[in-house]
Amino acid sequence: MKSSWSGDLPQRLGGKLGDAAVFALKVARSPQLYLDSGWTACRAYLFSVIFISLLLSKAFHIFVHLNSLTILSLVGWGPTFFFADLVLILLARCLARSYEWRTTRTVAAIATVLFSLYTSAITSANISYTVNMGSEIRWRKSSGFHTKNPSFGLVLSAVAVAFLAQGGIMVAAYFATPHLSRATAAFLRLWAAVLSAAVGYFRRKKETLPDPAIYEQIAIDDYDGDDSDSVALLDAPGTLPEQKQKSSPSLVKRVIVLVCTLVFLFFRGIRPKDVVYSFLSVSLPLAPFAGIFYPVPQGTVASLPGDFLWLEGRTALDTFPKFEWLAANGSPDAFPDWSPFLFEHLNGTADKEYLHYNPAKDPLHIPNLQNDLLDTIRDVLRKGDVKIKHVILVKLESNRQDVFPFRSDSYIMKHIKESYGGQIPDEIMAKLADLTPTAERLTGFSTGFESATPRPKPYGGISAKKAYTSGTYTMKSITGTMCGVNPIAAQKNFEYSHDIYQPCLPRIFEALNHQANISNESEDWTNWPWHPKWMQSHYGTYDHQEQLTPHMGFKDITTKETINADGAKYIPEEPEEEQKWGHPDKTLKLYIRDAFEEAKKNNNRLFIAHLTHNTHTPWFKPGEYDQLLGNSDGWNEKINRYLNTIRYQDEWLADLLNLIEEAGVADETLLVMAGDHGLSLPNDGGITANHDPHVASFHVPLFLAHPKLPSVEVDSAVLSTQILPSILDILIESGSVNDGSMKVLKDLLPLYEGQSLLRPLIPEQGSKQEWHFSTMNPGGTWISMRAAAKPYRLVVPLIPDAPWRFTDVVADEFELSPLEDTDITALFEAVQSQHGITAAKWLSEAAHISQWWIAENHRRWGYSPEEAKPAE
Repeated sequence: MKSSWSGDLPQRLGGKLGDAAVFALKVARSPQLYLDSGWTACRAYLFSVIFISLLLSKAFHIFVHLNSLTILSLVGWGPTFFFADLVLILLARCLARSYEWRTTRTVAAIATVLFSLYTSAITSANISYTVNMGSEIRWRKSSGFHTKNPSFGLVLSAVAVAFLAQGGIMVAAYFATPHLSRATAAFLRLWAAVLSAAVGYFRRKKETLPDPAIYEQIAIDDYDGDDSDSVALLDAPGTLPEQKQKSSPSLVKRVIVLVCTLVFLFFRGIRPKDVVYSFLSVSLPLAPFAGIFYPVPQGTVASLPGDFLWLEGRTALDTFPKFEWLAANGSPDAFPDWSPFLFEHLNGTADKEYLHYNPAKDPLHIPNLQNDLLDTIRDVLRKGDVKIKHVILVKLESNRQDVFPFRSDSYIMKHIKESYGGQIPDEIMAKLADLTPTAERLTGFSTGFESATPRPKPYGGISAKKAYTSGTYTMKSITGTMCGVNPIAAQKNFEYSHDIYQPCLPRIFEALNHQANISNESEDWTNWPWHPKWMQSHYGTYDHQEQLTPHMGFKDITTKETINADGAKYIPEEPEEEQKWGHPDKTLKLYIRDAFEEAKKNNNRLFIAHLTHNTHTPWFKPGEYDQLLGNSDGWNEKINRYLNTIRYQDEWLADLLNLIEEAGVADETLLVMAGDHGLSLPNDGGITANHDPHVASFHVPLFLAHPKLPSVEVDSAVLSTQILPSILDILIESGSVNDGSMKVLKDLLPLYEGQSLLRPLIPEQGSKQEWHFSTMNPGGTWISMRAAAKPYRLVVPLIPDAPWRFTDVVADEFELSPLEDTDITALFEAVQSQHGITAAKWLSEAAHISQWWIAENHRRWGYSPEEAKPAE
């Protein structure tokens, strides 16, 4: 009996469900035909995705690097930057066509699908990363994300932008289909006809060439039919629309297309061999393989003027020092690498010569210890009015110099005023005036605001307005500050796996503990042992921090992990979002109180190193946020959150001051604070310092505060590596250590690179400059350098396709007009043209010195650029 199932299916299911079932049955009868029809309907859309992604990615790439181009070069050579993208578009159109052989068609279909997904995804990722991080992804220098810690959330926070970009591409492709496919097909047909005619002419065929329209139909027979209505293509077998007759393009159109193409190719052929042009011409899908497809030559520093033979063959490495106080077998917890016995024990050989930094052999070193103390603090220190029993060193996460304290002339105020149309309401001005009263008190800097709230007198101490970090990557900045060294010019945290070539503060205090007469039984507190302690309320495992912190000499370490492991006894209920990032900074209050109580009980001297974190992206703090800006347009919402966390940090520092007051040690505690790095958010939208060369990412607050010191402002440019020698200097000059410890500190102090902030700084000595170097987050792409006596700043690339960047930070304080070029010789000419011969000579000197310093930096750390990344 014949089944009536298929015949009465529509009646059984009814309506749309029945229609769908009928369609399903038709597909079941002829699956290959309908799969082919489905692919025919999709390939024009996928080609539109590829077309839009490629052009969007290149336009965005050029926009990000507009500072590298003059208007004339952009107008003259800008179209040629799209050459590789147009080639990829034409290749993609050849893939997205109809093929007779089923295997070829399958391969082409798979390739088209994968390439469309790849181009749209990589374009969306690059746009999202740039919007959130302030710079493009360095595809060739990428390294894995650390998913075991909350910083992975920084990547996840950009997902919304990525989805928005991806959605925009998909929607635009929908409306552009089939127009982009037809236009590209017409272009290919036209050139197919031209090439066919040219080949026939040169072969001098006797027979008449076929009509171009016939040739086009044979050569590219699918470029119209494939863009037909997708619904019709999925109709029943035998009802596919007939292919339309193809009409030949008019002579005028042919001439226009041919002339434009030839002009484009002509300009691409004569384009100058400028590295910037090559860099901007790389198509984004090829960016991860740019070294293969686009070898980028770099102008050599040797081509710049100047005689720098005095640097050749020079190094500051020397045999380790020998001191009376350093026992023959060394102090295991202090400086094991300075002991021949322990060096042999740790390295398994006595043959290898251990070399150590010797400032006397450093051709760039300018000491200032020969200078007397600053007049303003000399008498106070030598009278014995300043006593330092404890030291607290705070690294301020993501603190710009102009928010510590927040000032009325800061660049952020520009955004606040614009958000209110030029006139900030009085109630908002009152909140801004009282945003950072603790920072105002500690630094002694005027904010320029008129506040109704009475201000206490300045705390007292030495503050620097022209301070720069030694590294804009937090791990490197910590190492530079705690150890007085320049971090490794290498990607991410390599410091934990290498010998730190100078003793860090915890190891120095441990060395003091090994000297004679150090005892907690003594009535003289200068004889008490030191207790170094690391404290942070957030995760302590990012990029091997759990190995770096003890490597610097810390044994007593408090992080979110240890707090939780100990039962989190002082942690109240927290919002879920805060738990993801770490405990708030203020939750350390009672833990620090306990540390002082224990130190008092055991007759210990505390060295507390503390890293704040609420001011880090995404700027989360407990409680409500005040709306300090008039709208949330552009970067304003991020700026608003940032300012709210800056106020939260200021409140936390006020709590810290109250803690030492309550412990009765305020007059015996040296407070040292410095930003780990800045943030260019209001300048260029950068939410982290990652790959951000802007000066705002380097310019940080820095001060040493003590209530018995007068307020002193240092006018010269300083580097955070100068913190350690300044701490040693003030301990010596204030008489805050016993005789044995005094000897140790006096022997160590001259060994450091940085000058002491307690003495007049020497920005230049004869023809020698005081150079300051900073590694740029994440460390392996650029370094930044400047000379203390000059207003110029140079960003130096460590990889071939990264640009050099020159700015005058006095004339252009906010770096609104930087000069960038991947060719140093071209940059030299641009600087000479725009800034004069003096600036160009400085650039040449800086470039030469940078090359010596990069190699020397690697020598000091025993690091090789080819070194494999340590195991996770």
